[in-house]
Amino acid sequence: MSQVIVLLALAFSILIAIFAVQNTTPVAVQFLSFRAESVAVSVLVLISAALGASAILLLGAAREVSIRWRHRAVAQQLKAAQARVAELEALSSQPSAVSRESGATVALPSAASGAQPRESAADR
Repeated sequence: MSQVIVLLALAFSILIAIFAVQNTTPVAVQFLSFRAESVAVSVLVLISAALGASAILLLGAAREVSIRWRHRAVAQQLKAAQARVAELEALSSQPSAVSRESGATVALPSAASGAQPRESAADR
């Protein structure tokens, strides 16, 4: 893909150079308060192309910086999420650790032993 872009840029540069060589007549230029009486059209074309390339370069650099910042933020979020997943997996592999942390253990009656649950004081 980058080779295609380089090839297109080279072709565009050649076309601009051909246009500039063929158009050497002087013209008057006025932009806001700037005024030049006789500037060759080829010079104007080359200056315009250079300014356009500079603008595209700056916009591309700003986009690249934005993408890198976004990538860095997403990478940090991913790292935090992976650490959280590892922490949760470690906790789920040790079920007794969860009951020790909460301070409560639950003993369920086993149906095979025939034990009945005890009534609490509130049930009486």
